[in-house]
Amino acid sequence: MRFELLRKYDHRFWILSVGWLASSMGFAVAIPFISIYFHSQLGVSLSQIGIFFGMAGIVRAISQAFGGELSDRVGRYHLMVLAQLLRAFTLLSIAYAIYAHWGFYQIGATILISFIVGSVFQPAANAAVADLVKAHDRLEGYAIIRVTDNLGWALGPALGGYLANSSYAILFIISAVLTFISGVILGIFLRGIKTYDGNGKTSGLKELLSMRGNRAILIYAGLVFVLYLVIGQMIAPFSLYSVDFKGISKTQLGFLFTINGLAVTFLQVPITRFLRKTPLSTQLALGSLIYAIGYLSIGISSTFHLFILAFIIITIGENFVSPAALSIAANLAPHGQVGRYMGIYGFAVSAGWSLGPLLGGILLDWTKPDFIYMWGIIAFLAVIAAAGFKKLAHYLPKELNIYRK
Repeated sequence: MRFELLRKYDHRFWILSVGWLASSMGFAVAIPFISIYFHSQLGVSLSQIGIFFGMAGIVRAISQAFGGELSDRVGRYHLMVLAQLLRAFTLLSIAYAIYAHWGFYQIGATILISFIVGSVFQPAANAAVADLVKAHDRLEGYAIIRVTDNLGWALGPALGGYLANSSYAILFIISAVLTFISGVILGIFLRGIKTYDGNGKTSGLKELLSMRGNRAILIYAGLVFVLYLVIGQMIAPFSLYSVDFKGISKTQLGFLFTINGLAVTFLQVPITRFLRKTPLSTQLALGSLIYAIGYLSIGISSTFHLFILAFIIITIGENFVSPAALSIAANLAPHGQVGRYMGIYGFAVSAGWSLGPLLGGILLDWTKPDFIYMWGIIAFLAVIAAAGFKKLAHYLPKELNIYRK
């Protein structure tokens, strides 16, 4: 059965998966701990950290949109490889900035550059999956990619949580090396990904922003944004909340992210296959409700073991949401515009994922010490997203809202 799965997909799909694994591990080994470094080592306030990630989110979201457009114009291959090599250099620069004891603004600016480069990579990589996998296999294809991505999240934070106790600079050196390895893997083995193959015309900024003729993708992007405001609490806000206010160790924090990554690794494909006859919008609605339960559980948890339970619930929500979300974005794209639509989807993801910490930082300050109100507000946003995804079925052609096999 496993060998049949390997033969089922283009060999370049598996190469992309390996490169993605190295990339996600490189990101996960360092980024979850940067907010702790800002707060505990540089004395930056929670609100300032939230504002920083919020500003970064705006820039990342714009970068995602234009990264998708660029991937249609210049091709996935060149954009992915160049982005990974440049990102490795910026991560190495962050390591030096920490070693040299630069201030918050200097380190923050360097991190922002790294985020921009990474945001250009993401929509190109997502579009490459759609290029390499047949339309009726996309749900499973994105599930497999999510497994490799979260395997990186399982390994990265475990290593990062251990090393953060001795040196934050080392975290970013390792991150740079892993990202460079990802770029080399993609550069050597991933040739031949197709470029823009539409009618030979490329669109301008005005058409990109207007998106005439496809109301569904705009409604969808708005719902994805709301959901990722919720998902965005997992990194900076939860890290600060659990370590600084609930007293778990940085090693335990890394272990929580490892549990999350391993749970996705082993459960994603079975859950995706179990849900294959369920409309994609329904999968998103159910996943959003599970997220609501998970984040509310964080609010009533005060020990490491209860945080483990909450993370398991959140991970199940991830398994419902992620492959279906990417599949809808790919299914909505007209011929030759997959990169653009992945850019729009990525814009919504990045905006929510990065503005989420801004919201979380403000709520942490506002609700302190009664944090249950913060996590209750976050859970309520997930319920709103669930209701929206349930209604989304009215705007989606039926053939785009199912797993076609």
